[in-house]
Amino acid sequence: MSTKKKNRGKQPIRMCICCGKEAPKGDMLRVVVGSGGTADEETGIDETGKVRGRGAYICKNINCIERACKEGVIGESVKQEALENVRHSTLQLLAIAMKAGKISSGEFSSEEAVKTGTAELVIIAEDASENTRDKFMSKSSYYGIPHIVFGDKETLGRILGKNERSVVVVKDKDFSTKVLNTFGGNE
Repeated sequence: MSTKKKNRGKQPIRMCICCGKEAPKGDMLRVVVGSGGTADEETGIDETGKVRGRGAYICKNINCIERACKEGVIGESVKQEALENVRHSTLQLLAIAMKAGKISSGEFSSEEAVKTGTAELVIIAEDASENTRDKFMSKSSYYGIPHIVFGDKETLGRILGKNERSVVVVKDKDFSTKVLNTFGGNE
């Protein structure tokens, strides 16, 4: 049997340069160094996987990206690009969850989902009022549901096809795990 046939359907595995975690290549960010011919040149994130130069992989995880910048593995501009990439991926995931019917949004629906135990993750907008933020942080802590502060009300609403949303609840375990992993849940 040829090597091509034997490896069909298998994803290449890469290791994160920060935490050492191994994951499929598609779940990692590739940072390319030296595509212009010099090894000192850092070019940024390679989303296609085809940019020339030395590549290194980092988890799509905010903690790993912050750590890579702190340790001098990547520069500030690449850090910002990587964080924007992770933010965009998270918003896309929320849009997919909404289409799948696994999202409750708005204060009333979100509070109902938390109280009934159907919520797996509570997402609170960064610009939500202090009362809303405190209310949902305490409710999610009381019911043992993880919560994160992410995005702004306008962006959360727009990605869900609604008006501004201060609170979004993910009602599916797989979607919530994927979102939490980008916020440091996999280290």
